Amino acid sequence: MRKNLKIAYLFLALFFSGLLNFSFSQELTEKEYSSTFKLAAQIKGVSNFFTTDHLGNIYVVEDHQIKKYGLSGILQETFSNKNYGTIAAIDASNPLRLLVYYRDFGTIMFLDDELSLIGSAISLVDFGLDQATLLCASWNDGIWLYDPQDFQLKRMDQNLKTSHRSGNICQMVGVEINPNFIVESNNFVYLNNPQNGILVFDQYGTYFKTIPLKGLEQFQLNGDQVFFEEEGKLKSYNLKLFVENSIDLPGEIARVKGVRFERESKLLVIQKENSIELFLIED
Repeated sequence: MRKNLKIAYLFLALFFSGLLNFSFSQELTEKEYSSTFKLAAQIKGVSNFFTTDHLGNIYVVEDHQIKKYGLSGILQETFSNKNYGTIAAIDASNPLRLLVYYRDFGTIMFLDDELSLIGSAISLVDFGLDQATLLCASWNDGIWLYDPQDFQLKRMDQNLKTSHRSGNICQMVGVEINPNFIVESNNFVYLNNPQNGILVFDQYGTYFKTIPLKGLEQFQLNGDQVFFEEEGKLKSYNLKLFVENSIDLPGEIARVKGVRFERESKLLVIQKENSIELFLIED
């Protein structure tokens, strides 16, 4: 009898401990989402797109040019190369090794934190991968690419050797895919297929699961949270609790073209038709 009571007490203790931990994590989320945004700076001008890094730097792309701004909106560095056409994508997950992709010419460049070229430009034509539509930086200076010719993810290591392949993704998930975005985070690769969600693969290219967030253009990963913009709101989806939160974006939302949220630097960046606005979070 006493043994059963001890087991019951232990179960209750663990149960309520779990509730407290859950409530605490929710409290932090609610506190963050009750914060207000203060306009810190405005970068004027029309741009193709932008991205950010965890340090709070903003990278603005205008055709073949990259402009790097700090938290205060002051221009820090510029980079331009007209030889490879328009810049299609930037991965700033490593601020010391910025990945730049010129899709029209199948060319990759890496830039340092001063936007100076690291090494030489890499031509994917030399590796038979010039049809790759998406790519992102990977662990240990590698690169993930999506090749629509055989519906595969392919990873190139730091020596530009193909180290991993996913296999035919269409056969794995049982649907046709037309992905529009890729990113690696916390040893997982996230391939966005708007029609059926975010396809998740491990660091070796093995399919893991599909996150049921459909219709997205882009998103960010921060710990267990997926951040994205939808209908004028900044939303987050918790990958462990399967809970979605949202907050209204500041200012006029009708002309929003892109949004990024850097949790560590408490920075919210909103791209509009003729400007990019920088907001800092105030508790």
